[in-house]
Amino acid sequence: MAADFLLGAGALGSDTALVERPGASVPVFPPGPKSLAVLDQLSAAIGKANYTGLYGIVLASGSGAQLTDADGNTYLDCLSCASSTSLGYGQDFLVQAYAQTASVLQQSCFTYSPNEQAIALAELLITLMPGSGDYRVMIGLSGSDSSGGAIKAARKFTGKMGIIHFKNDYHGSTGLSQQASDFGNLDDGIYSNDPNFIGIDFPTTNAQALVALGEIALQIGINPVAAVICEAIQGDAGVVVPPEGFMATLRELTASNNVLMICDEVQAGMGRTGEWWAYQHDGIVPDLMVTAKGITSGYAPLSAVIGRADVLNSLGSGQHIFTYGGHPPSCAVALATLTYIQQNNLPAHAGQLGNALIAALQGVAAQFPAIMLEVRGKGLMIGIQINIAQDPLAGKIFATRCVELGAYVGFFGVNGDVVRIEPPLIIQQSDADFIVQTVAAVAAEMAANTIPPQTVENVKKYSIGV
Repeated sequence: MAADFLLGAGALGSDTALVERPGASVPVFPPGPKSLAVLDQLSAAIGKANYTGLYGIVLASGSGAQLTDADGNTYLDCLSCASSTSLGYGQDFLVQAYAQTASVLQQSCFTYSPNEQAIALAELLITLMPGSGDYRVMIGLSGSDSSGGAIKAARKFTGKMGIIHFKNDYHGSTGLSQQASDFGNLDDGIYSNDPNFIGIDFPTTNAQALVALGEIALQIGINPVAAVICEAIQGDAGVVVPPEGFMATLRELTASNNVLMICDEVQAGMGRTGEWWAYQHDGIVPDLMVTAKGITSGYAPLSAVIGRADVLNSLGSGQHIFTYGGHPPSCAVALATLTYIQQNNLPAHAGQLGNALIAALQGVAAQFPAIMLEVRGKGLMIGIQINIAQDPLAGKIFATRCVELGAYVGFFGVNGDVVRIEPPLIIQQSDADFIVQTVAAVAAEMAANTIPPQTVENVKKYSIGV
């Protein structure tokens, strides 16, 4: 399963070979003194809303799928900076794509003056949309603004204001995207209850799917609903996978009722689940799709809405614009990222290696059923549900201990009880083996009650989460 083709000359030329990861090494118990010094600076300079730190660790550099913190510890990256560094770190061909464009034209303010890079990116994104429809693209800066842009277009096209979303979906933190998220307490003191946003429980069983579909049909019947926005796999909720066939039935329901379907592929897209877009596992094509995060492999902020031309063109000139939207160097690095993923068939690699990794982790869970309740996901989008019945911090402790052993995982979920494994798409079989070994070691420590006391103390001090 090793993706040997990644280590030689890439499809973009001999100067595009990706960097191989050295072994992880954590000689300084994290967070080390240099990280802690930066945390002191952070608290004195950065607003509280900007930081939901996991471990108090300050990252300093990266190479391939390896991260190094301020104290010199190295880790296998199993988080991809919230699924954004799709090709890992230190990739010269992406740096060059950005720098070469920036050295000629660092900005055009696309709103007033278009540039070739943005047009080329839009053309490529259209080819990645399944089906043969007439599509257009709106380029933005983040998943938040593009989710909001999709909602804008749906409302303008349909003339209706209602938006059905799923509870614990996360679509962003600005305006319309945050109102559609219904995640945790992010709205507290900011937005009042808006009856135009209708939250439905996200199903995990066939019985729950029937209830959800019935509720959606009811809401469509009694409210002027413009669109249903959803994640094909819920991300921040804890890699929650709906039952097979749910997305397809939801698509039939929306289409038959003249309601638009918006798929948020910000976290699950870019080949992470084994298909370019997670909704493709269900054989559907939504009206609108949102992508961001891994589209530039972390080298620049960029997002896009891709969808039906008639829907997107219903918005008038200037109704979804940003000074840095269509930024030439950012579009150039997105083009290079997408082209590399496409030419090296990384979605297939992520699916093959990731599904085998899920199976191996499920084997570990079977050995420690009192610790690991479930391993779920698709491809390299994996969540491990930790039992928090006896200790509400158990999920955070499990994740923190993985990091201390060299696997830089994350944690999320409504209760912070899901260990997040979303490594760069370039990881190899040896990396997958290391992840399994680390998870097994931590599960064994938790079962034997031998987690270091310092780990628990650090969780209490530094693990915030959303």
